[in-house]
Amino acid sequence: MRRWHKPISLTKLNASRVPDRPGVFVLLESQDRLNSVLKIIPARSLKRAFYDALEPNEDYRQAMPRAAMFFETFSDAPEADRLLSEYRRRHGRNPVLNSPY
Repeated sequence: MRRWHKPISLTKLNASRVPDRPGVFVLLESQDRLNSVLKIIPARSLKRAFYDALEPNEDYRQAMPRAAMFFETFSDAPEADRLLSEYRRRHGRNPVLNSPY
């Protein structure tokens, strides 16, 4: 059974709390609101995904992530696809920062 890590704020101070392992990485608009999902990302390295999220890019004009949560899994892409499908089923759309394709 997978175990979600509690949401952490996107600051360099929290980088040591993120393992360098494969998994699924979720960007959140708020650390206090688990339903504020902005993007679901398969990650070969959760730590690399965390560092990438620290550097804003043009996608973040729509919404700025301020927190992240993650879980470790070796089947990162299939798990992320499953979570995206579940999100689409519940909300009728992809998370704001995920591509619609």
